[in-house]
Order: sequence, then structure tokens, then C-alpha cells
Amino acid sequence: MLGLALLGGPFVTLPMPVTPGDPTLMAIASDPAQMRLYCFSTRCGDEEWQVAMAAPMPAESNGDARHRTLRLPGSQSYTSLSAPATPRDSKASYSNDFRIGARYGMQVMRDGPTQVGLTLGAGYRLAPLYDDGINQAGPVLRGELNLGQKVGERATWTQRVQFESGRGEAFVKQSMSFDVNLAPNWTLESDFAIRHDTQSGGGKETAESSIELRRRF
Repeated sequence: MLGLALLGGPFVTLPMPVTPGDPTLMAIASDPAQMRLYCFSTRCGDEEWQVAMAAPMPAESNGDARHRTLRLPGSQSYTSLSAPATPRDSKASYSNDFRIGARYGMQVMRDGPTQVGLTLGAGYRLAPLYDDGINQAGPVLRGELNLGQKVGERATWTQRVQFESGRGEAFVKQSMSFDVNLAPNWTLESDFAIRHDTQSGGGKETAESSIELRRRF
């Protein structure tokens, strides 16, 4: 009997003695698993970082290691975004001391060395001969054609044709200009204009020209 008692002693679990105290401490003491410390892992949970850091590094010489660029996840380049293209056509209404009306413009060619623009509109002339137009007040039809051409890296040639008709009269103005960039702040500008109108059933022409050397500050 004594031998059985000695053999069975280590396998017998005796209840813990009841000790008066804080109920919380008593609950923790009754369950030893709650006394374990929490495990804080330093491993990053981002999968792309884990794959990048776990990839084996190829053998390289000291010279290659100095010139090698460290590529981290998320550092890859993307295609740059560009602003949306501006429309080729435009609409506008206007009013001033000598004419009111509306016009519609279209840029037929705008990209490249050659540029072509066309504008058409209708209005009512209030004051005659105040600007380029007919010599009578009344409803008018107006239009404009713009041509531009780059000549080399420094020169630009521009031609502009304006017309206005109404009350049985017509007016046409043709102007040409040739500008040359001599230096970063110096430009040589030459202009030539011809005006033709059919005033009072007849017609007359005037011309003017100018050459200017401009400096921009």
C-alpha cells in the first residue's frame, strides 16, 4: 500500500488552497496560461516587401555594387500625365463703342510650323470709320483669315486678311509681317498693310509699312 501511494503521488493533482484576496489575481493565478506575455512580431505584413527582401541577390563585384540603384517596391516609374488638349474652335460675343456682335473661330492648323485660323461673325456697326470697316452704320458681316509660317529657328512670317461687308459696301485689309529674333531680348519686326474699301460705289486703297527694332525687358 505504501508503494502504491508513492507511485501515484506525482500524478495526483490537488486543488489549490483558497486564499482570500483580489478576485482578478485569483482568476489569473487559477489559469497559468493568462500569465504568458504577448508576442510582438517585427515582421512586415506587406507581401511585396516580403517578396522583394526575400529575393536572392546575385553575386556582383565591388564596382557594380557602387553603381547599382536600389529598387524598392513602389519605386517604379509611371507614364506622366498630360493636360487635355484645348478645343480648336471658339465662340465669343463682344460689344464696344463702335460695334456689337458675335464671332466663331476655328484653328484649322495649329500644331507644327504652319498655322491656319479662320474667324466668321456678324454684328451691327455703331460708328463708321472708327476702326477697320465700312463707312456706314448698320448690320455687317465680318471675317478673318490668319496664316502663319515659321522660317528656320528664329523667323516667323504672318499674313492676316480681314473683311467686312454691309449696306452695299465692302472693306478688305491685308497685312503681312516678318519677325526675326536677333537675340534673346531683341526682335526685328517688319509690317506691311493694304486697305481697300468701296465707299460710295467707288474704291480707294491705302498702304502703310513699318520696320521696328524692339527690346523686351
